[in-house]
Amino acid sequence: MATTDTKDADQANVEQDVAVGTTYVPDLNDKAMERRVVRKIDMWILPFICVSYFINFLDRVNLGNARTLNNNTPESNLVKELDLTGNRYNIAVAVFFVPYVFFEAPSNFAMKFFTPSVWIGRIMISWGIITICTCAVKSFGGLLAIRFFLGVAEAGFFPGVVMYLCYWYKPSERATRLAIFAGSVAVAGAFSGLLATGISFLNGKAGLAGWQWLFVLTGIPAVIFGVIVWIWMPNYPQDAKFFTEEERAFAVARMGPFAPNKEDKTFNMAIAKQTLLDPLFWMYAISYFFMVNSLNAFSYFSPTIVANLGFSGYVGQLLTVPPNVFGLIIILANCIHSDYSRERIRHALAGLALVGSGYLILALVTNWIARYVAVFLIACTNSAVMPFLAHRTATVSGSTATALATGVTIAISNCGGISAPFLFPGSDGPNYPMGNWIVFGMLCVTFLMTIYLGFRLGTSSEYRDFAPGAVEQLAARLSIDGKIPNEARDSREFPPPKQDNDVNA
Repeated sequence: MATTDTKDADQANVEQDVAVGTTYVPDLNDKAMERRVVRKIDMWILPFICVSYFINFLDRVNLGNARTLNNNTPESNLVKELDLTGNRYNIAVAVFFVPYVFFEAPSNFAMKFFTPSVWIGRIMISWGIITICTCAVKSFGGLLAIRFFLGVAEAGFFPGVVMYLCYWYKPSERATRLAIFAGSVAVAGAFSGLLATGISFLNGKAGLAGWQWLFVLTGIPAVIFGVIVWIWMPNYPQDAKFFTEEERAFAVARMGPFAPNKEDKTFNMAIAKQTLLDPLFWMYAISYFFMVNSLNAFSYFSPTIVANLGFSGYVGQLLTVPPNVFGLIIILANCIHSDYSRERIRHALAGLALVGSGYLILALVTNWIARYVAVFLIACTNSAVMPFLAHRTATVSGSTATALATGVTIAISNCGGISAPFLFPGSDGPNYPMGNWIVFGMLCVTFLMTIYLGFRLGTSSEYRDFAPGAVEQLAARLSIDGKIPNEARDSREFPPPKQDNDVNA
């Protein structure tokens, strides 16, 4: 990127507030500068999103923990107090996802309009307040109502965070950050078991049952941290106060022409149409939907699966901790290696094979030790999800296409939150063969579809210059001398495009 005294309007828009036009010219081959910039981004961005997702997952799984909490004293158990017989628990799980799916896609555009800190902070404060209010529920109908409004409040959090990361990290850096982000789930899963164990001893204190205390104590952190996110979380590299002037210029320049950017329009109809009409868009969405059925099944039913192994009370809650710790290790290892090798598809396939084996064991085996081992394998679902999602973010360009690729894909996938509970009806307990076989079948189909996506788009972690939105992004992001940073180009699997005669190198 060169320095000049005059700029046309488009170039000025891209370069405003990024220190371009000063005496400093970003050198994208300066690896020391890049390491320093990425280290600062990690220090300022990851704590916000990891703590947020940790709190989010605690709230997400607290209904599953509340179901088994104090089950050795039925008069204080959620199932008994709210009469969650038959499929009522499954309905309570599913109703959350109806508004959640509906509001998920437009939420990303709202985040671009209001800024990430305001929108994500608003989401957290809203769901925290509603979670606390769950302790006042007295009937099954009341539970359905509170779950519905919780879905409205929480919609957009996960796709919003994924899109937010795309503003800060290059494609080859995203799987590790998504793994750290998703690793919060494994930590939250382990911690939720410990937390539920401790809260079970509060049963009867201040006139509240243990499950009521669970909702109160998991809702309060969301409100507090939501305020912190609203006030202090950085929005974009262009206005990050923790950078020096030179670091800010480098942080923006290193993202290349295809990444979403602060200066992008909130919504571009032409790019949206191009993105939604791409058949591969829907193949990604279906594949991700099948994966999320596994993720939701584990989130909501792992305490029940462990309880059905013959363990109840706080022992059953504690036995949900080791699988989540194991899952965290595998998720991080797979995603770190995916970034290191700059490869996505084979890492997603490895994760799918591992998780599919877990469901196959649950479907075939009744021995409690083998079934407990299967829970360890299923806890690794995100080891497949995160490389797959990182691959998805590199197959679109710009804010509109990225918002749709993350928002719509994740919204469709979260229909799995509606279907997954009904795959495991209470009448199928304690082994739930139907649900295990169906999820196993979904993972097999996803395995084949992922192979096809790799064949069509390559397995690399890098942006594709033929992706939806790429032409428009390239036109808007050409640097002053008409050159594109080499690392913004596609992977070695694709030859560089021929330059037109009227473009000067």
